[in-house]
Amino acid sequence: MSLLCIYLSLLAFIITFLSGVQNSAPQSSREEQNLLLDSDQHIEPDAGSCTAVTALLHLFLLATFSWNSVYGTQLVLLVRSMHRSLPPYWTPLSVGVGWGVPVVVMAITLAATYRMDQPLGYRQEEFCWLAALDQEKRFSFRKPMFWAFLLPLGLVLIYNTVLLVLTSLITCRVDSRLTSTKRSSLTKKILVSFSLSVLLGLSWTLGYFVLVTAGTAQLVFSILFCLSTATQGLQIFILFTARTPSFQASVMRSVRYIASAAVPSRSTKYYLWKNWRQTSTSETYKDITETTV
Repeated sequence: MSLLCIYLSLLAFIITFLSGVQNSAPQSSREEQNLLLDSDQHIEPDAGSCTAVTALLHLFLLATFSWNSVYGTQLVLLVRSMHRSLPPYWTPLSVGVGWGVPVVVMAITLAATYRMDQPLGYRQEEFCWLAALDQEKRFSFRKPMFWAFLLPLGLVLIYNTVLLVLTSLITCRVDSRLTSTKRSSLTKKILVSFSLSVLLGLSWTLGYFVLVTAGTAQLVFSILFCLSTATQGLQIFILFTARTPSFQASVMRSVRYIASAAVPSRSTKYYLWKNWRQTSTSETYKDITETTV
């Protein structure tokens, strides 16, 4: 269930981002050189659609990381206890943390910063995301981008990093195959750690390096951040779905079915008439088993 919720929240975020992050109805499209947008300097009633997209993006992204933490915690509990089951209260607790905490954070942010006649206290105008800059176009720690997203996300990433270290240590200590010095064992260790880091969303830590660096280093971290986060869903699919025997068996069955269905059926026509265009003359056949007298 944890993996399924991670997939659903990440998919919902990507669909919402691709379909609505660009503000389709900005208050003002006129922009002057080195000046703020007019829409950032005067108050106009909010159309509502961009604010809704911002709230959904905020919710689904927080839910993705919240479920990442739930899954990591669940994995640590299972590995440490060496059991295949969790306490009976784990399912409602995980649902409450995975979906409830993001909903609460999103609702508090929306209620504290959004006003119908001044929506830019909550979101940006150029694209539909949380407000981050002040009137001088400088990053503001008072804007919801910091305290409603960057700060909670930073805490989650620190927690997920601790979970990754604990899981890797426990797995290598318990599994005898992972404690040998063979090259295959080292490969398994690296693959396990890399898979968990992808699922826990630790590649998002690169975004913080983008914020604190400048020049060439910032460009390098920006490229790495975009590549790793944009392909996170594909990485999760390859590491946690495509490599499973059940998925591979299903794919092979589908391939065999398609291959068998693609083979054209050949049919041969036989004519009992000596001349099939003329039906007046015919030729009869006698069973070869009959004996002549």
